[in-house]
Amino acid sequence: MSSSGISLSEIQKDALKEVGNIGAGHAATALSQLLNAKVNLRDPRIDVIKFRDLASRVGHESRTVAALHMYIRGEAPGQMVVLFDREQALDFVSQFLHRVIGDIQIFDSIADSTLKELGNIIAGAYLTAIIQLTGINLLPSVPTLSYGTIQAAFRTLMSILPEQDVFLIESTFLDKDKAIAGQFILIPETGSIAPLLSVFGVE
Repeated sequence: MSSSGISLSEIQKDALKEVGNIGAGHAATALSQLLNAKVNLRDPRIDVIKFRDLASRVGHESRTVAALHMYIRGEAPGQMVVLFDREQALDFVSQFLHRVIGDIQIFDSIADSTLKELGNIIAGAYLTAIIQLTGINLLPSVPTLSYGTIQAAFRTLMSILPEQDVFLIESTFLDKDKAIAGQFILIPETGSIAPLLSVFGVE
């Protein structure tokens, strides 16, 4: 783990990695069903870091991304963001839509809707893994999609303190010769990280 984040034992790190592995596996299965094609998965990277270090970890501030943002309600409320490189994500979506509906004009609204659904699937898969391993109740809001820089994407995150701990899972999904790399970020509200980490033996 990063020295700036929570200090976890090797056993706790393994448990946290299992969340990422299960979530990524669920996401790959769901994407395979959506795309009607085999989606392979590279080993996800999982960490717990401080919010102040998040922007530099996921890329330079001017990196252009597609950002899916939603609120989490339930026993451990917070916010969640799924980030994709904008051009890579739109290329992935375009290839998928051409394969499904043929060589016709694809409007931006259709691409946006499809990308939102892809992000929603990935976010839901990770949330399901967390729920399965912790037993806590989590319910996501309807997601919003925006395009812009990392800096702009993080402006949507309200009331997050620099010292706050956040979950970061980085995954790459492969569909034949196309890849889409994303970062899943879960930011619990102050005080609600304890139930999320309780399964890992963190006091």
